[in-house]
Amino acid sequence: MKQYGKLLVDEDILEGLDDYHVKSRIVQEYHFEGNPKRMKDKEFKSLIDDDLIYNVPIYDVLHRRYAAFSSLVEALWYGEQDPKGNGEYFPKFERYDLDVIEWMYLFYTFRLCGSGINYKPKKSEGFSPFGTHGFGNFWIIDDIRLGRLGIENWEDSLQDRNRPFTNNKGYLLPQFSFPHLKNSHLKYFILRWSKRFIDDLFRFISRNPGLSIYEITDYGNDWLMDKGFKRQNFVMTAFAMDMAEYFPHLVNKESKVYAGTNATKCIKQIFRKVGKMSEFDFINEALQFLADRYGANPYDVEDSRACDPIRYFQEYQSADHVAKNNGIRYKNNSILKEKWGLDKYYEWANNLK
Repeated sequence: MKQYGKLLVDEDILEGLDDYHVKSRIVQEYHFEGNPKRMKDKEFKSLIDDDLIYNVPIYDVLHRRYAAFSSLVEALWYGEQDPKGNGEYFPKFERYDLDVIEWMYLFYTFRLCGSGINYKPKKSEGFSPFGTHGFGNFWIIDDIRLGRLGIENWEDSLQDRNRPFTNNKGYLLPQFSFPHLKNSHLKYFILRWSKRFIDDLFRFISRNPGLSIYEITDYGNDWLMDKGFKRQNFVMTAFAMDMAEYFPHLVNKESKVYAGTNATKCIKQIFRKVGKMSEFDFINEALQFLADRYGANPYDVEDSRACDPIRYFQEYQSADHVAKNNGIRYKNNSILKEKWGLDKYYEWANNLK
């Protein structure tokens, strides 16, 4: 291992991550940044030289705003300028139709319902994105398409909705328990508590512009625990990252973050501490290293250079991806396979679980 500042770095695995970075960065440029090199598909496929990245739309970004699980927010914010083309499904909506509190409510409930994380790909370009990765069953989508805007309208719609409004395939929904209910606990929480929660979050954020992402996570978790609920680490962190992306005057895009389980696994494969350092500082030292190396922010690389690579090295693809690809389960072309050989590579990859 080689020392970089306060970190020891496994140079083999870092090389594997560099290789992944180059490939997925090319995909982002090709699909989401206007294909500046004007590549044809054959040239693009040859340049990537990785069946998993080419055929499975998970391993395709550096910047978090382009990630599939943020597709709804991106479509609503950018409208006709949405690089994925999903904005066209909201022709009567403009981002200025919502105020900051309404955007916050949308960010929070979208993440709370797991609506972005179902790994169901679109059939192909030009097909409706609804129900797929990045959209899911999120009920506010239907309201916005019908011109029903505002938290009161959204909550009225949820009250009357009998169809699914969450996605828990590949995502463990936050758990709630209200003794007087036999079911619909999450729905009850949204209807009775979410607006109050967002109002308090808005006051906290607006009175302290420039907050770090992790500070918003902490405030949200403290609020929830004070009211007798469990922490929502993933939800609160994803919400705060959304705020940093779209309201950077309120939340610092370059700030420290809490890393998810897969991101932490990846970081601990590559890095070791030098000297005494808290776990939080170690994780963020590593994320800053990756952010500097790849030209992004820590909240970008937490997702795209720590979380996604774990799945890439394990060659993850959902049953829906396999079905779309005619039953083919694709392999990656990681440089580590050539460097280590297949036996060592798969022994290592399988132990990442």
